Amino acid sequence: MHHVRSSHIHRQQPEHLAGQSLLHPLYSKLYNGLSAGFFSSALPTTLHGEMDDCPAVLRCSIMLSGACEIVFGGKTHLFQARDVATAYLPATHFQIATSADFSCLEVHITPELLQEMHTPPPWGTADLSPHTPFFSSLKANTSVHKAAIGLCQNLQKNQTNGPLSCAAALTILGLSFEQIEAAPQGPSLSHHEKSCLHKARSFLLARMDKAPTIIELARYSGLNATRLKMGFRILFGCGPYSLFQAHRMEHAKKLLKTHSVTETAMELGYSNMSHFSAAFKRQIGKAPHLYRKEG
Repeated sequence: MHHVRSSHIHRQQPEHLAGQSLLHPLYSKLYNGLSAGFFSSALPTTLHGEMDDCPAVLRCSIMLSGACEIVFGGKTHLFQARDVATAYLPATHFQIATSADFSCLEVHITPELLQEMHTPPPWGTADLSPHTPFFSSLKANTSVHKAAIGLCQNLQKNQTNGPLSCAAALTILGLSFEQIEAAPQGPSLSHHEKSCLHKARSFLLARMDKAPTIIELARYSGLNATRLKMGFRILFGCGPYSLFQAHRMEHAKKLLKTHSVTETAMELGYSNMSHFSAAFKRQIGKAPHLYRKEG
């Protein structure tokens, strides 16, 4: 496991390393106080470290492929393709674990530039300081996703000096802010409930061939079914079955390296190959036989 400081990653990387790993993203300064980076990982990767950017930045991350799990502030957040996370987390310790074939785009903006643009952050105050951390995750709408893909292409072609890249980055930030402001605010969880939810998560992911029922999870965790499902969405960013399927399909990717599609499906509890293929394609973006052939 690598220990990192964000300030060592969020900067221009050596040309022969840029884009090769999470530690060496394709990173570009678009304007004074505005930058973007394309992060990718061909293999499962785990990093831990701290956010020490100076000045601190508000970051907007759009997940493009694969999945990742981020832990900070005592919470675990699971992200999949098309999720968007907006965060201001100065001096925060974190851990991130990504799947194979993971990629995401990050746009960073400083508080000073936000103030110059007379744009308050999405939580409704013009103050951005180390005492006001913020985090939000939502599904990227079509416009955000399209702008992210375009900006990624510019980064990969090393074409980020023109106004179009700045416009794309600001579009991503602006649309993400609008989504956050429009989203309803959820309830909080007690320390006991968080402990119960982590217990339920471990039970849920103990085996990949069959998910326990909500009733079984609730009984095991000590929470009622309604609070369990709501708690999963608050703490892990998705419902129990979505979390199970995300991990199940990541396990499928590993199995496909040494097993046939049929063997993989059977080991994961699927008796119907078409159901497995549909689930895999929905989660990973391509059919299992194509993934196996390319891998």
